[in-house]
Amino acid sequence: MEDRTKHTYRTHLYDFIKDVLVVCPNCEGRALVNTNGYTIFQPEAVNVRVVCGHCGYNKILERLSTRSKYLVIGAPVDPYFHLPLWLKMELGDHLLWAYNLEHLDFLEQHVGAKLRERNGFKHQVKSIGAKLPRWMTAAKRREEVLRAIEKMKKANNH
Repeated sequence: MEDRTKHTYRTHLYDFIKDVLVVCPNCEGRALVNTNGYTIFQPEAVNVRVVCGHCGYNKILERLSTRSKYLVIGAPVDPYFHLPLWLKMELGDHLLWAYNLEHLDFLEQHVGAKLRERNGFKHQVKSIGAKLPRWMTAAKRREEVLRAIEKMKKANNH
């Protein structure tokens, strides 16, 4: 792991809202919300679906607009169907969560870095680096958070 990171103030949470791992609403196994390339900058979600490889649950998001459905970003649920995330772990009074393994890798890099360089991105207040909660980024919690991330990664390498 790197002692410093230079990119975490350029990355946004919505960069990770593709292929979100969720708890299947049918069998409570691991399911996948596949966005088929949809991004939040499109006016309407097309072919966003949740699929469970365990029980075969399969549902397509009918429509995503301001009238029918809405995106939830920044909570421990997937943005589209609002299902609970698969990658989550309680740490005392706090909840560590990630949309997918790529998001978890990002958190590991950011939390594990002893030096987080902004490189002129100090005004990027919407970046993940600027938005992560203090309990997660504090040096005194670093090892605890990194152990939890490692535990979640190991549990999902099957």
